[in-house]
Amino acid sequence: MMVRIVASVLVLFIVGLSHAKAIDREKMLRDSVVRYGVEIEPYLKSLNNQKIVEDFNYSPYINKFLKEHKYVKFPPYKLTIGYDESFPSYKSHLVVSSGNRLYFPKGSSLECPKDMKTNGYMVFISWDVKDVFIDGIQLTGSKANPNYITSPYGAGIAMYAPTKVLISNAKISQNSGDGITVRVQWKKQSEDITINNARITNATRVGMLVNGIVNGDFRNIYISGTGEKTKEKVQKPQTALSFEPNDCTSKYINCRFYNLETRNNLGPVLATTNFYAIYFKNTCGPNKVDVVINKWKDYNDDPACYGASFDVASGSMEGFDTKDLTGTFKIINPTIIRNTKKDLYDYYFFHGHNEKSKGGVTYTLSNLKLVHRGATYNVRNKQQNKEINSLISSGNLSNKVKIN
Repeated sequence: MMVRIVASVLVLFIVGLSHAKAIDREKMLRDSVVRYGVEIEPYLKSLNNQKIVEDFNYSPYINKFLKEHKYVKFPPYKLTIGYDESFPSYKSHLVVSSGNRLYFPKGSSLECPKDMKTNGYMVFISWDVKDVFIDGIQLTGSKANPNYITSPYGAGIAMYAPTKVLISNAKISQNSGDGITVRVQWKKQSEDITINNARITNATRVGMLVNGIVNGDFRNIYISGTGEKTKEKVQKPQTALSFEPNDCTSKYINCRFYNLETRNNLGPVLATTNFYAIYFKNTCGPNKVDVVINKWKDYNDDPACYGASFDVASGSMEGFDTKDLTGTFKIINPTIIRNTKKDLYDYYFFHGHNEKSKGGVTYTLSNLKLVHRGATYNVRNKQQNKEINSLISSGNLSNKVKIN
């Protein structure tokens, strides 16, 4: 017992020390941009008789400026960013260059033109880009416009396998497609990606997508309102945080979340589909998944929501040879709160937790708290509620999810 306590304290100390170093680096980068960055405002005003024009597409001009200047300071007011047609392969608005340090002060925001029906990638960071810092960005997508049209494509911030990116204090709202996407591209993983303080609201398809990552540090992430209530606008899965590998080329190595909060997302809240795409037709050899989410709180009181809070459903994997896929997906200190007043749905904490698998990824939920209409349950008092007891027990009887 004493050994376990000492080990836990040591882990907390190491994690705290690592976070302190990250905060110091973030402050250093921010201070350097504030001190040495070039103001973009004079250049943008020069385009229209020294005025900032509402609904003018500033994207091509900002992108030109970002190629010519590494450290850039944005003005404290709204700018409109449409498509940059010079980058046709991916429908993008702003295209970040290697070495860019971008600072957005209080009051600054980037928004779609009012006649835009469907946004693309509002900020695009591609596979050949590295060493990027973005602080204080605020993005509003096309869903803010009347008669918007949704799409499974597009995002607030799209990272297509860049290296060494730090994003802090971001607010991303009303995007068609995803809020933030962290992807693998041509077998190359996104690598050394840090996001500290991100608020993602009202995305269409997924709040935050992790498609492939090596060394991901994601802290203080808030995701709410993902999905569409109008049938013709729905783009599934309408998930808050989704782990969606392309295929066996996707890796999840040292992927860490700390302090994740999700609220009233319509579809499955945290979903992995048991990394099905890695199992299926695996031609890539061994793949070891390593994901940890420490301190997750999910709150749901919207009767329109329909997904489980933790969804690992994939159907039985017993017929697949999964010996090459191993690893762990750990959730530490999760609190899941349901109070929609829909009888069956308020017990829909898990989906797929009792499926059988043949090897593969092991899921663990440690120090779990389930709150059903104000009453809190865990492994110690689960017998007080028949449905809760069945949920936890059936998970622990399977070889897929362990709950303690």
